[in-house]
Amino acid sequence: MVESGGEEKLADGSAPTMSLDDRLDAARAMVESSPEECIPLLDSIQNDVRALSLFSKNETIEDISTKSIAFLAVDHFLATALGNLPVEPGAMARRKENIERSLTLWGNFLQRLEALEMLSKEEEKEFHLLLENQEEEASSPNLHYVDRQVKIARHKAKQEQRKEIEKLKALMHRRNRCDIAPEDEMDGHDMDSLERSLILKELQIFKVEALENWLQSVRELPMIDHMIKMETERQHRQKHLGDGNKTNEQDSRHPPRSNKGLKVTHITQDSSTGQLRFKKEEIRSKVFRPGWSQPTMSLEELGEKEYKEAIEREERQKQAEADRIHQPKRYDELVRDGMEDNEELVEASAKLDRDWDDWKDENPRGSGNKMANRGDKNF
Repeated sequence: MVESGGEEKLADGSAPTMSLDDRLDAARAMVESSPEECIPLLDSIQNDVRALSLFSKNETIEDISTKSIAFLAVDHFLATALGNLPVEPGAMARRKENIERSLTLWGNFLQRLEALEMLSKEEEKEFHLLLENQEEEASSPNLHYVDRQVKIARHKAKQEQRKEIEKLKALMHRRNRCDIAPEDEMDGHDMDSLERSLILKELQIFKVEALENWLQSVRELPMIDHMIKMETERQHRQKHLGDGNKTNEQDSRHPPRSNKGLKVTHITQDSSTGQLRFKKEEIRSKVFRPGWSQPTMSLEELGEKEYKEAIEREERQKQAEADRIHQPKRYDELVRDGMEDNEELVEASAKLDRDWDDWKDENPRGSGNKMANRGDKNF
């Protein structure tokens, strides 16, 4: 096994400009924000990991070095980046190719974790069920077995894992500030043990995300197939209508309609003067239109619009969750989120706590009860 941080060669035999570790960190930072730039970088990392033979089939997680464990998730990052690519109108066939490749990558990622005995019994069952139903339609009942309670439990487990990760990162920052030697222990961890615990916690989150995203992608495929079919039919209709010979034949049989409508002239005679009066009224074709609102877009356009809005909502939700963690909050909430070592947040929380104490002093308990002094005090 080759260490990822050494003087390795790339797949083409040339020397890298950045180490594998640095390239992986750069790719991870772009998975959500810049998937177009992230995918070629992850492809190159994937090729180099394969060329360096970082992993073998018979090894266990204890046999893999701490520096190499992070590269177990390259397939997961690449699959996620493919799913985050923006969807352009009329390019659903390309979207289908990206989703199918994502499913293959998530399958490879989970299969490797299963070989390393990092999946629970429930996760192994879900993984194999997804493999069996990957070729079936998303309406298959087997793809809906993850009930609400399982989703809630999974969400809580991910939240706990994130809190543990924040605590480990805070401990790592504290070690760096105190300039502690890598081999010395602090809170039961030396540097290697701390880094290993951190990446293993992250892998626990990655495998859950892979299972969730895999299920969502399988359900998305029938929608994509339907949109591709509608797009093909629309192109066929446009081609048919664009045929000049057929258009000329239709024009010869059916003269063009006028948008001016019918005109009726009423002629009356003035009873006193005997003069004739001419009054013109225009009968518009809109009189015969339905009384309800007509569609303003096709079903295909509506589907593409709703699909884009769903992706935008998901991105806003992820951004809001990331922003919430780093917002100023009271100190007890910082401790609960494992952010008590963030100096900026601690200073902001001190101000919030002071403001809260001042408000309680100005508004003692019971001061808002306006009915307290009413009634007969003798009873």
